[in-house]
Amino acid sequence: MTLWLDGAYLDPADASVNVADRGFLLGDGLFETMRLEAGVLRRWARHEKRLTAGLDALGIAADLPSDIPALAADLANRNGLDRAVIRLTITRGSGGRGLDGASGTKPCVLMTAGALPERSAPALVLVNAPRRAPLTLAAHFKMIGYGDNVFARREARAKGGDMAVMLSPDGHVACADSANLFWVTGRTVFTPSLDTGALNGTTRAAILEECARRNLHIEEDALRPESLASAEAVLVTNALWGVMPAASLGGRALKSEHALVRLIQAIESEAE
Repeated sequence: MTLWLDGAYLDPADASVNVADRGFLLGDGLFETMRLEAGVLRRWARHEKRLTAGLDALGIAADLPSDIPALAADLANRNGLDRAVIRLTITRGSGGRGLDGASGTKPCVLMTAGALPERSAPALVLVNAPRRAPLTLAAHFKMIGYGDNVFARREARAKGGDMAVMLSPDGHVACADSANLFWVTGRTVFTPSLDTGALNGTTRAAILEECARRNLHIEEDALRPESLASAEAVLVTNALWGVMPAASLGGRALKSEHALVRLIQAIESEAE
């Protein structure tokens, strides 16, 4: 395996991050997980926009490579991958202790490429905690501190599921632990609004924009768990899978061949 760290291609055994790195110590940084296929980094413009906004919010002045899509394609090629998971991680770097830290730290920039995992329809399980708080940075950007999501996944696994459905502080459906949610009831497609603390995922945004362009309505609102519980089909969406119909919700089997499921899948495959 080869990775890219601060401008150099390295074997993982030869790569190191300073033990005083603030990403390691405080979760002071961001990441983007992206899909690369046939040399193309899908929806890079959307990932770049979110990443740049996050770096601005945190005040991290990272010197990013000028052509990240080309770097990602080269890194995948060096690892013998035509289809890859590309993860770009940026931390504030090392310097000082406590919340203020030291000024003038040099950000750490890491890119890795791994094999794109096989898609498998997940069994969803609703978990009551932790809640997705809409005013936190984690609701807007992919912060390194993913403890809430890790805890939610463990709760789902303990209940026999594959992926957790997380709620907002006031009990509305927010998202899955590593994906956005859409669901179908009758002739209506629903998705939680961003006011619930759901991340504005790149795939979610692409679907909504393409639906708007086609004058197709998706009900985007603060929705109670009862709305999800009555769904005929549930879709999980993220950058790696695109659109994936869930196999079940709380042990109840869900449809995967619904006409609206096929429509959303087709829309996602065509959306930029």
